[in-house]
Amino acid sequence: MKVWTVANQKGGVGKTTTTVSLGGLLAQAGKRVLMVDTDPHASLSYYFGIDAEALSHSVYDIFIQSPDISADKVMDCLCPTKLDNLYVLPATMALATLDRTMGSEQGMGLVLKKALAKVEHEFDVVIIDCPPVLGVLMVNALAACHKVIVPTQTEYLALKGLDRMIRTM
Repeated sequence: MKVWTVANQKGGVGKTTTTVSLGGLLAQAGKRVLMVDTDPHASLSYYFGIDAEALSHSVYDIFIQSPDISADKVMDCLCPTKLDNLYVLPATMALATLDRTMGSEQGMGLVLKKALAKVEHEFDVVIIDCPPVLGVLMVNALAACHKVIVPTQTEYLALKGLDRMIRTM
């Protein structure tokens, strides 16, 4: 299983659009794809018609139940899409509380990596859509991935975000 993270410490640069496009293309090519929404604004989830406020399970559950999360529990959190082979691990606004409540706990940066390892035989590719802030969610996404994709625009503030992202990595 390959894990890619789409991240930039600047909003509005195309992180979610890049995630959706890559996920859709890979699924159409026959790959089993999981897209993980780690942004509390849940744009990726909403893109696929997932009502974040009505969910009984989300990526938040993975953080709360760590380190005892089972493969079955991870799979229970997934939402299928209209495309074959394409699934979303949706976000909710509850993610916004993680930095405050769990950010300083030891091992908190590896929660997502450990959870994804439990379902590694279910997917060919995982694409993680990040929030535009360096916090526990982006740290988890970066720790879990093999490659980082940093979308940007050719404008001053977007390039500053790229510079911050490079320094972070």
